[in-house]
Amino acid sequence: MSGALARAARNRTAELLVIAGAAAILGCDLLDPTLDARIYAASEHALGPAAWLFHTGLALLFIVVLLLYVRLRTRPAHRGVRRGLVIGAIAVIGVVVFPTDPGWGVVSVPGRLHPIFALLAAGSLLYVGSRLSRPRRLLLHTALFIGAGFLGGFVGGGAGFAERFALAIVGLLLYLGAYRSRTGEI
Repeated sequence: MSGALARAARNRTAELLVIAGAAAILGCDLLDPTLDARIYAASEHALGPAAWLFHTGLALLFIVVLLLYVRLRTRPAHRGVRRGLVIGAIAVIGVVVFPTDPGWGVVSVPGRLHPIFALLAAGSLLYVGSRLSRPRRLLLHTALFIGAGFLGGFVGGGAGFAERFALAIVGLLLYLGAYRSRTGEI
């Protein structure tokens, strides 16, 4: 393993990249306001002028997954978390390889595979963030994820906001988990 990767896994890089990745994905709404964030999924930015920013955000989150795996590779208590990180890495790659179809109507094979990989990514990263931030609160964090989705849909008026609110919970848990895994609080 390279020294730079090991150093990055030990310092604050993972936490900073969670923030940068989330900001990049949310920044797509500002860069390409033609897609109404209340209605359209964030993944649809991969089809438009903000595709480079959306893919940058996903790449940063992929690097977070790698850094957390390196950070936790020698801790036997985190075997399940490491499995979640592997699933998360595969799912993030799947989100990129199989782009969504425009709108909520899914007609192509990649468009049908995209939501499967998106749910796998969200679920596995929710699990990882929950287990690293507060190991015994997975059920509560899952309820927060679902509740945030309902709140986002209610407040924002559409499925796009529901998705963004729910993913904000995943991002927050992933950040807290990365922080706690670095500081040794777990």
